[in-house]
Amino acid sequence: MTLFNPAASGGDGPVHDVLLVAGSRAEAARLAPVVTAMVRAGRIEPVPVAAGQDPMAVHEALEGMGVPAAVTLLLGEPPHSQVAAAAALAVRLDELMVDRDPSAVLLSGGGITAVIAAQVAFWRQIPVVYLEHGADVDSCPFPEGGNLRVISQLTSLFLRCGSQTSQTIPNGGPNTIVVGDTMAASGLTDRKLAALAERARQGEVRIALLEGAAAPVVAATPGLLASHPDVEVVFIGLPADAELVGHPRVTVLAHSALPDVVGILAVSTLGVTDRRYAEREGLDFGLPMLLVERARHPDLVPGAIPADPAAVLTAMAQLLAAYPHGRCRYADPTAAGRAEHALAWMFGLEANPTPTSAAGATGQSTSSAPGTED
Repeated sequence: MTLFNPAASGGDGPVHDVLLVAGSRAEAARLAPVVTAMVRAGRIEPVPVAAGQDPMAVHEALEGMGVPAAVTLLLGEPPHSQVAAAAALAVRLDELMVDRDPSAVLLSGGGITAVIAAQVAFWRQIPVVYLEHGADVDSCPFPEGGNLRVISQLTSLFLRCGSQTSQTIPNGGPNTIVVGDTMAASGLTDRKLAALAERARQGEVRIALLEGAAAPVVAATPGLLASHPDVEVVFIGLPADAELVGHPRVTVLAHSALPDVVGILAVSTLGVTDRRYAEREGLDFGLPMLLVERARHPDLVPGAIPADPAAVLTAMAQLLAAYPHGRCRYADPTAAGRAEHALAWMFGLEANPTPTSAAGATGQSTSSAPGTED
């Protein structure tokens, strides 16, 4: 079943329309700012699509980002395997693309939704545009690494975060444009978080995003703050340590809006959790993650850190050493506008693939444009 939202899309408007297909919360977080940029520019009609094995979670994520899904693809009975999910997604996406006949399909991530959407669009001779995320993590985990290789063979236009080479995404050529990390365009609603994110972008601080309910992580935090004066901590959930809560370099995300979570993820240097699902989602968002064993309940996951504060502190220090200047080199709030501009160029609505004016794309101010890669 496909749920259409007439209030979110349709009617008289631009000649070109783009399906922005998200199959996870992380993909929704990267694509939502591009939808906003398209609406602001008014020359490309965005059609946000909530898909994946849990489409309602993606639907809620898009709504939380201020971009209601125009289409939600329901798979009926929960698929019992990746093969079943792929088959159901292929049928739903094919029906949608035949019905809409879009000018292009915009994808991100390396999940099953992205690879199936790329294949269906290719079969229907619809241009595929791939939006890279700003991850500094392993780009070839299973199965995402294989999916990305397939997607790269079917993509017409690559929107890159930077000029760093990738094992899966081609580097260089006329179909590769550097736009930056669109997650950084997520507007922070909390003033304290917004100020913290700006300091991180300026290189003044590095942010550690920590699990507030993980006792070994909380116990390691005082040592982290003492040994790394440039590090500020953001806890997901309230930690059971009143002194830490009152620390000037500690912020608590107890019940924050999704844009706040995404905005902080985009500028954080590392994340630490004792939940396997949270670790996987953090990696999907592009954040280097550490997984800690649960006290008295070992996860028996290879590479998990023992539930010991000293071991957690050592692991955090080692990961911080890999990013002495943080991870904000791609975190540019104007990235979504550049992505919209690149699509407009692909459709012949712009003479250049990147903005040339000081105002940047879609009226957003920018100090510099990454430009195209040679």
